[in-house]
Amino acid sequence: MAEIGGPILHVIVVGFHHKKGCQVEYSYPPLVPGSPNECPLGWKYLPTLALPDGSHNYDEDTVYFHLPSITDSKKTIFGVSCFRQIPAEKLKNRTSDITRGTVQKSVCVLSTIPLYGHIQVKMALITYAYFKEGDFSKVSLLEETYRNLNDCMNADSQIPPQIFVGLSARDFILQFRHKALLLFKLLLLEKKVVFYQSPVQPLCAAILTLLSLHPGMIESGLEKSACIRPSRPMSPIPTFEDDDDDESWSDKLPADEIKNINDDLNGFNDSKKNNNEKIMNINDEDDNVVEIETTIVNNYANTLNDDIHRVQSSNMISLTMDDADSNIPRDNSNDALSEARVTSTITQIAHVDYQSCGLPMNLFSNGYLCLPYLSLPYLDLLGDKNVRGYVVGATNVLFKQKKQLIDVLIEVESARIEATDPELRRQLHLTTEDLRFADYIVRHVAEPRQDVFLDGVGWEGGDEWIRTQFRVYLMSLLRTSIQQDTRQYDHFNSSFMNAWKLTNNYNMWINTTAKNDINLIDSGHLFAGQLSVQDMKLRLSHTMQNTESGRKINQAMVTTGRAVASTGKAVGGAISQAKGAFSNWWSTLTTVQGLEIDTLDTGNDSINQEITENKICEEQTKNYENEIIDQVINTNMTSHLTVD
Repeated sequence: MAEIGGPILHVIVVGFHHKKGCQVEYSYPPLVPGSPNECPLGWKYLPTLALPDGSHNYDEDTVYFHLPSITDSKKTIFGVSCFRQIPAEKLKNRTSDITRGTVQKSVCVLSTIPLYGHIQVKMALITYAYFKEGDFSKVSLLEETYRNLNDCMNADSQIPPQIFVGLSARDFILQFRHKALLLFKLLLLEKKVVFYQSPVQPLCAAILTLLSLHPGMIESGLEKSACIRPSRPMSPIPTFEDDDDDESWSDKLPADEIKNINDDLNGFNDSKKNNNEKIMNINDEDDNVVEIETTIVNNYANTLNDDIHRVQSSNMISLTMDDADSNIPRDNSNDALSEARVTSTITQIAHVDYQSCGLPMNLFSNGYLCLPYLSLPYLDLLGDKNVRGYVVGATNVLFKQKKQLIDVLIEVESARIEATDPELRRQLHLTTEDLRFADYIVRHVAEPRQDVFLDGVGWEGGDEWIRTQFRVYLMSLLRTSIQQDTRQYDHFNSSFMNAWKLTNNYNMWINTTAKNDINLIDSGHLFAGQLSVQDMKLRLSHTMQNTESGRKINQAMVTTGRAVASTGKAVGGAISQAKGAFSNWWSTLTTVQGLEIDTLDTGNDSINQEITENKICEEQTKNYENEIIDQVINTNMTSHLTVD
């Protein structure tokens, strides 16, 4: 197989045969020279990727997939496949092998550059025309498509916004909301992550859109995303005999370094073993609603008190810090967190070239894979010992049942995230500062637009604006990670920071020489600032709406409401009154307003005012905590009374 005149390698037709299953029916140029309907051994299961599981349930769909190159062990081939299904009676030339009432085929393009949506827009029209012809033996259209695509695709096509066509950051934020930041940080931990949904197009789009939030990842970070040398010969994977660069990731490290890493991981896990945190209990199966309610409130109160103590301590530190070495100054005082100041700081950092800061992160290398769609024949690949981890998309329910192969399962349609490891849940816990950042993005994206025709077109709240916010966040995260003083780690979650610094991508970044400009950025979280009651409402609302425990409480409220409606007359009006009080409390939690943050007071009494505000905040917080606990206790009593 040779590249001919451009980045497009092949245009392929994949069909479903009632006896043979998915198969290549035509390829131009031929995948195997002289045999236009055969696959090379290393791409044996290419048809199952181009015609995904469950596609027969839809009239049309699109799938993005990755393949390891069969000529270069260090390259990934990017596939875009457009599926259509039409009634057999619409065919003008119905061959003898068409025995079913419908015909299912995909027109697939294999490319050396990741122009997913850009290719899909063109191929959707070509596929429609190919089916409209009603005669699949007429392949001149496909040969012309191959030449035209190569004529119009070049290196300049990888410049935004062309490369982000079909990858809507706005839709991703509206789908996952505050969890978008959780997923952004999850990628950095190099875990075994499976995204699940059917149909496949929104599944692939969600994965690739998440990757696009990492600066430079789509453009140049996926080159080795499908490259792996398995521990044993595997028919779906090309074999390269003498290739030192594709060694197992562990083979590249000295034995003593592997031991140190393992010791660090074990020590880190042991030190955290007894601190199980219910706030991030995404997959809690405890059915005792009363216990869950009490645990959440108590844990939240402890977290809030710790945050207040931490931020008050950092206030005193920030008054004496010497920031003379920073070329982009940023006021770290806690009452300086006005939106105007945040926007100004983000703008300043955004002007720093991310490539000169060592980005994109080298995530997908040395056995860490990214496969936006994976079919069932590739399932064994995920269990190979040379595969450190992966981000994959699946539509087959059998992937969900392989719990031993999954660290995190993400159901795209419901935005549900399941993680079974308590330590991983702790690492993914969003700090107060993280929630402020996520809320800042969600508010700008979700706010109603005056003109529906301009929705999503403007800069603020648009796709490029969203990607800029995450780029700035990552650059601040990297800058903070190299600080000798680790107290600022708490703003990003110290458990996450410690785990991330043990990963392959971070170690490759810290050892690169092309990161000098990272020192132009001031360390610390952009949204570090004085805690308020609004922060408490934001966190508790996030917990109630986005965790399994919160959903169980919500469901318990619905059940309690029904029971009260049916038994209220028997037990009198006390229950209805208690339910009304809890409903009012619940409505104040679920209605999250914008962060109300005062601007910096430049008067002479600013320090005294800051101390006074902290005391007021503590008093308000205690009062609010007591109110919550009283309301929950009353609700628990109501629940018991209703059950009885």
